[in-house]
Amino acid sequence: MQPAPPHEWMNVLWSDESPFVLRYSRKKRVWRLHNERYSPQCTIGTVKHDVKIMVWGCFSGHGVGKLYLVEGIMEQNQYIRILEQQALPSGRDLFGQNYWIFQHDNDPKHTAKRVKAFIQDSGINLLPYWPAQSPDLNPIENLWSILDHNVRDRRPQSKAELFQVLQDGWNALDRDLLRRLVDSMPRRIQAVLDNDGWPTKY
Repeated sequence: MQPAPPHEWMNVLWSDESPFVLRYSRKKRVWRLHNERYSPQCTIGTVKHDVKIMVWGCFSGHGVGKLYLVEGIMEQNQYIRILEQQALPSGRDLFGQNYWIFQHDNDPKHTAKRVKAFIQDSGINLLPYWPAQSPDLNPIENLWSILDHNVRDRRPQSKAELFQVLQDGWNALDRDLLRRLVDSMPRRIQAVLDNDGWPTKY
């Protein structure tokens, strides 16, 4: 089995969901004297249950698609609305009249009968043979981390403000970055094959 060449992956619209919290989680260093270990001035409080939202997004090597704020826990009916109102318009915007393939994982809501019927009726071409456990393969996983880091200085006070910050950061993602992520697909697949399906550096 040989990975497809990079130019063929440019036809794929990658998609996924990801959670984001109001405050960016990062480690901070504190300089202190030996006897100041528990001093209030030398400790940083943490937020145990920060407010978070779930977003759905898609991208290709040509650009980003639409970012969608998931309402509650996503189920198949909401996912069908996402396909109809977000994925299909994103595909048309990014590929025009050219052939493109849609990628999503094997989450139960993605493989429900109603969802499969909608995909078939809408003429969406699915990327075949996507493995059940594939965090090392989908480049959008890297994009979520990059987006989170890019908006690390965020100070939103509500879910709506956080989504706006994420939308601005999403739309500002560099096109060269998107292309590099897509171009990495042959290397990702080869790394998984070389490691017999176990996790890789990706």
